[in-house]
Amino acid sequence: MKNYEEFLKARSTAHGLDGRLRIFIDLYRSYRASRGKNLRILDIGCGPRARLRDLVDRRDRYAACDYFDSIQVQVDDYRRVDLNKDSLSDAYRGQTFDVVFCGEVIEHLFSPDALLEEIADLMHGESILIISTPNLGYYLNRLMLLFGISPFFLENSSELKLGRKFRFLGQGNPTEGHIRLFTFGAVLDLLRLKGFRVLKVVGAPGPWNFFLDDVVRRLSHGLAPNNVFVVKKAAPATKP
Repeated sequence: MKNYEEFLKARSTAHGLDGRLRIFIDLYRSYRASRGKNLRILDIGCGPRARLRDLVDRRDRYAACDYFDSIQVQVDDYRRVDLNKDSLSDAYRGQTFDVVFCGEVIEHLFSPDALLEEIADLMHGESILIISTPNLGYYLNRLMLLFGISPFFLENSSELKLGRKFRFLGQGNPTEGHIRLFTFGAVLDLLRLKGFRVLKVVGAPGPWNFFLDDVVRRLSHGLAPNNVFVVKKAAPATKP
């Protein structure tokens, strides 16, 4: 691959996310009910089919961005933004959004910090950011490391998943373009570092639909395969 953008276009990362998207929509609907008005939504990394578009209220304004020149569905406002090169703030300068979706994006970025700073620029005091990323501390990853097996979500090569030992664990499968990986605690630290206040965390299922995954995610964010965070911009500190 000539560059990271071409690499991503050659890979599909939209598998096994239905359970996580349901959590996104449940959280959005709860917020919408509390606001009692039509909302302005920004879906960052919407994907070629913008799957959330069909799940949000049609009265809401749905803007979306990704690195594709165009997407396969009609939305209110689509903009091509390569988050590793382009400025999200510049793309939506002068606009604010009530709800920002950012699902399975930050693990693909060289600087998740910069993206979170730009998202904050597009939020007002009552806006929420709904964000998710795979959990490096997933309980199966901990077990795999005990046996010298490279954990899920970690990618050593730009071409194939290595160190998994067995095909059923993904050995030799194409990679998905993960650059940064986060434990549950690391996501909390990053959000707070960038001036966000965490309102709620919901453990999300992984892409494999294991029965035990569903049990663990309800008991422990630190061991869940994935987590969905609902955050607001923290109020500025008042001077004494």
